[in-house]
Amino acid sequence: MKKVLLILALMLSLVAIAQGTRIMYEYRFISNIDKKDSADTELMYLDIKKDGSKFYSRQKFASDSAREAYFAKQISMGSKNFNYSGGNPGKVGYTVTKTYPDFVTTLHTAMGRSKFAVKNEKPLAWKILPEKKTIDQFEVQKATVDFGGRSWTAWFSQDFPFQDGPYKFHGLPGLILEMEDSTGTHQFKFVGSKKFDEVERIDKKDDLGSTKSGFVVKSVGLGGKELEVTEDQFRKQWKEYKNDPTKEMKQMLSQGNVKVTMNVNGKAITDNSEMLRSMEKSQKEQIKNDNNKIEPALYP
Repeated sequence: MKKVLLILALMLSLVAIAQGTRIMYEYRFISNIDKKDSADTELMYLDIKKDGSKFYSRQKFASDSAREAYFAKQISMGSKNFNYSGGNPGKVGYTVTKTYPDFVTTLHTAMGRSKFAVKNEKPLAWKILPEKKTIDQFEVQKATVDFGGRSWTAWFSQDFPFQDGPYKFHGLPGLILEMEDSTGTHQFKFVGSKKFDEVERIDKKDDLGSTKSGFVVKSVGLGGKELEVTEDQFRKQWKEYKNDPTKEMKQMLSQGNVKVTMNVNGKAITDNSEMLRSMEKSQKEQIKNDNNKIEPALYP
């Protein structure tokens, strides 16, 4: 009997180690500062485990999972013809990771076809204020900080045993449940929390609205390796990208043995010059309209 109880206790301890806490936030943001009446909303996950946390978009997570499942299936079948139309990846393409207990914070993001890992270099100088209120059933306290080119107000709760929060924010004596910048164009609101397993899962809804469990298909090696850069190096890369967003494509096409077909409004374009003109116009328009980054200091 004692042996059975010992085995049971061991199994329960392993389950506890394998579990983490998922904090969910509603992220409301305005991408184009000239169109303040056009706000987007995206559900964000902050997955907290023993050795650190990961902050990312649920929509992108679901889209990436579907894409990788498709390619994994095609590769396993020996297919060389890929025709993936893609799902909706949402508008939040970055991920932020933090390590515990040192809180090394890294932004994982892309620029064109290049991927970057940018370590945060500036500490968060919080000012904790006496003002308190209640969010759901949790008592929260006010704090402010200037970070990334914005002034932020946070509300944190000591009811949670985590000194973490959305995006790069951390370091308060509790979990950040709400954050908003002074312009009101970036806002995070706590919408819930739950336990999750090391095998990450998402909830998918079918056409009837019922909930199904979907397991993540791990990466099958698609995409390039991240380039670790400093914040200054990233800013330099961003300026170059703004000036010439098709630079990488030009270099690829200049090799001579690469054939690319681009579909624009139902028309297949195979001429390289026409393709580059269309891509440059589209990407510059996208850069112009995405002018209200969450961390403007990184995107001069």
